[in-house]
Amino acid sequence: MKKLFTLFLALALSFGLKAQCPLTQAVDFTATDVHGTEVHLFDILDGGQYVFIDFFFTTCGPCQQATPKIVESYYAMGCNMHDVFYMEIATGDSNAACLNWVNTYGVEYPTISGEAGGTQICNQYSIGAYPTVILIAPDRSIVINDLWPINNAQTDISALEGQGLQQHDCNASAYDPQVTITVDQVNYTNVTATFTPNADCAAYGYMMATEAEIQEWMGIAGLDLPHYLWTYGIPGSGVLSNTFGDLMPDTEYVIYAVPADIDGNLGEVVQMSVVTTPTVNYDIIPDFTGTDIDGNEIHLYDILDNGQYVLIHFFLVDDYYAFMPYMTESYRLFGCNAHDVFYMEVTPNGYDDAARAWAEQYGVEYPTISRTGGANQFVQSIPVGFYPTVMLINPNHEIVIPDIYPITETQTVINALTGEGITQHDCPVVYDETLTFSMDTVNLNWGELTWITVYNNTEVDAIVTNTCDEMWWLNFTLDGHEMFDCNFPLEFTIPQGESVELGIECSIVGKSIVPDVVTLWSNLPRAQFVVMVDDTWSVDENETSITLFPNPANDFVTLSGENLGTVRVYNALGQKVDELDTNGSELRINTAGYGNGIFFVKTDEQSMTFVVRH
Repeated sequence: MKKLFTLFLALALSFGLKAQCPLTQAVDFTATDVHGTEVHLFDILDGGQYVFIDFFFTTCGPCQQATPKIVESYYAMGCNMHDVFYMEIATGDSNAACLNWVNTYGVEYPTISGEAGGTQICNQYSIGAYPTVILIAPDRSIVINDLWPINNAQTDISALEGQGLQQHDCNASAYDPQVTITVDQVNYTNVTATFTPNADCAAYGYMMATEAEIQEWMGIAGLDLPHYLWTYGIPGSGVLSNTFGDLMPDTEYVIYAVPADIDGNLGEVVQMSVVTTPTVNYDIIPDFTGTDIDGNEIHLYDILDNGQYVLIHFFLVDDYYAFMPYMTESYRLFGCNAHDVFYMEVTPNGYDDAARAWAEQYGVEYPTISRTGGANQFVQSIPVGFYPTVMLINPNHEIVIPDIYPITETQTVINALTGEGITQHDCPVVYDETLTFSMDTVNLNWGELTWITVYNNTEVDAIVTNTCDEMWWLNFTLDGHEMFDCNFPLEFTIPQGESVELGIECSIVGKSIVPDVVTLWSNLPRAQFVVMVDDTWSVDENETSITLFPNPANDFVTLSGENLGTVRVYNALGQKVDELDTNGSELRINTAGYGNGIFFVKTDEQSMTFVVRH
């Protein structure tokens, strides 16, 4: 009786009135098919494919009749490699039963057995009759709730084409290999181009020819354009640049490239026309304004008009040049761009990041201009046929040396420059010293002058160009001249090794103590010199019983003296950066995490200044 009931139930499920899947939106699931492959519905949809699902069970008669037709349409629609992805989901059946089913009907798309979760998925989709075939769009909407009856494979194909899906050959590649061509530089005999493949492009073939030449060569070889390029073109992979030489001036050429996927299937040929420039007298360099990798604007004619020669190194970022150490050494021997000659380098095929990596690799200290800063446009206007090219231009805008080549040692560059009357110079000294103060913390009582001695311990005269405090509460006095706030135009010079006495007076009535920061600016590269004004009393450094060393500091600074007590460290803006308690006579302060600059250390009895320089 139990077996008879089961038979009636199966017949009811398969032959009863057909019920569409009642859902309008797909329910996500992840399951493993009978071959051990994990199937994640939403991953497939998010990849842009429609999903065709056949809900079935192995003893269902209509299912057995429909499956061969579904398999045939699977092949017609591209075998899951294109617009639509087929799968089937069983209810109640074991893995073994479904494997037998797959082998019987030649099912190549994923089959999920009831045992592997198919029964639960059928319940999630409220499937009431079998077979039920649904179609889910990439936006996860169910666009066909039940495709029935399936009279033949064309039933499935027509339904899918009605949704805008197309038939595909199963043997066609699932990849879409592409390669793009960018023209970097054109002159009368050479063209430089960069080839950039997409992720599906494993390799490509490329060449450059006139239209007449390529037609003649194809005819001799008996090949169409894609196969001719693949057979006889220059092989390439990844991003690369190539310079095509020995060209005719004022002639139209075509750059061709054909991509191939990992299986060797060829994609569409891409081509770009380019016309070489007419023969031109390039004795005079055209003007150029660009921006180097550090954001500095470089104006070629401004440099030349100031009387300097300009040495330009044209290079490609993906090449290796053994002579680069000779270039950087000669740059220092000729004064680091501060005297007769100005060095710069230009790359038409690399953007700022690649050019910056290049400059760091070779220790280049002079300006580097990349494609980001306009190098490509500049190179296209001048006769750079090969890379590297090292060109020298005189202040009259004339190209006096088209190419210093080969550079086998530093002396090669020295001889070329001195041959034009350019002399060697030492690089200018960059001073990063700081002015020092005899007292770094002072009390300011209203109406009373407090004097600070400012020492110039640098190797040159320092011109103080401004003196002020942040809140404009202070007046300054120098040699009897009173300077009011930050806008007073007086400048004064502190000769090297000498000092001046600077008087500071509180200018706000009723303010007996003024916590503030006094700042001096000068003409030196490190031009900001700071003294903290606070309400703690100070001791002249000449009378100090506490020592501080080393100064300047790198990773640490040590305080040594009696009764250190609580030690506080402030930065140049008066912000506290450290507070340490000590009962001993020596304290080591870790400065590794401090930035470069001036810092103030205060004990319970004294204040001192130190500089951090990493």
